Amino acid sequence: MKLDDDFNDYDEKTDEYIHHKGNGTLKNAALVASFFILMTLVIVLLVNQNNIKKKQAAAAARQARETAASVTPTVSPLDVIDGHSKLTAQDLDFWDDYADGNHPAINATPTPAGSEQEEQINPDDPSQDGNHTFIKSGENDGEWVEINPYLKKNEYDFSNMVFKKPLMLYYENGAKKSYTGVDISKDEGAVDFKALKRNGIEFVMLRLGQRGYSSGELSIDDNFLDNYKKAKDAELKVGAYFVTAAATPDEGYEEARFCLDTISMNSISLEYPLALSAEQLGEGKSRTDELQKMPRTNSAISFMKEVEAEGFFTLLYGTKGTLIKKYSLGSLTDYEIWYSEEADIPDYPYEFVMWQYDLDAKVPGISTGARMNISFVDYSVR
Repeated sequence: MKLDDDFNDYDEKTDEYIHHKGNGTLKNAALVASFFILMTLVIVLLVNQNNIKKKQAAAAARQARETAASVTPTVSPLDVIDGHSKLTAQDLDFWDDYADGNHPAINATPTPAGSEQEEQINPDDPSQDGNHTFIKSGENDGEWVEINPYLKKNEYDFSNMVFKKPLMLYYENGAKKSYTGVDISKDEGAVDFKALKRNGIEFVMLRLGQRGYSSGELSIDDNFLDNYKKAKDAELKVGAYFVTAAATPDEGYEEARFCLDTISMNSISLEYPLALSAEQLGEGKSRTDELQKMPRTNSAISFMKEVEAEGFFTLLYGTKGTLIKKYSLGSLTDYEIWYSEEADIPDYPYEFVMWQYDLDAKVPGISTGARMNISFVDYSVR
């Protein structure tokens, strides 16, 4: 282009170019805007449809809960196995009571170990350390005595005990593993042994005799021979016991010979043990009140050793206080224990094979209160 050329032609063309180009740009912008508007509408439509579906689902669920709440829930036989329901927590109505999710059991936070809420065990308190047992010495008195860790402990699972008044039974794996008996003396008067048999009694322990607490004389129980005959006629298994007041091993031996001679002279057959009772009959002062542990223990051993030598089973009968406080149990590990305590569960830490659990039970055949026993051993087949 020359300096003196006319610029009018250039200007017109330039205006035409700009006008044409501007119209194209506006058209493109309009198309882009339209596209974005369309996409926005599509997204809004999809969101609205999703919200509608959620509301419909929530309404359906609410209707289902209202319908379920109006129907009384039932449990079919298929929902129960061995007496236990197969229903889970989610099947139960009461979960709806916590619609806000604040169910106390679900949202409870476990108490961390060592927290202030955890029960504190005082190692210096014998009632909490697990190494002591309580022995009552009066109505409201007693003492905690240390449990000997070297003596064999009883291993019974007392949750397997079943009390069918007045019978106490013991089960293992669904099978009865115990035998029910009563101990009888002249104090019960006339006893209907056949009635005892009909009412679940399997064995009887008959008092054979006793040593006088002050005189020291040996005597047979007034009803022993008659009770023995009637018990045999009723086909009950029979054991016997003697109430000791021996102060020396020689007297223990003398008591054993008295029992064995009585048995021999009267042709008595025992299926259950010939036991030694360490419990005093009635109140009053005894010639053995001041006897120390070892003389008392040696007298009992002398009795039981002689009984076993003649082929009979034997037991030492007593309460927790008598057995632990008056005898050296470490010296009696060769002999079995017949334990006495009126309770639902026996509170004796050591091993025992027979338990006298009630001193005043109501049993057909005995007009007075019956002394009930459970044996964990069937001596008749031992």
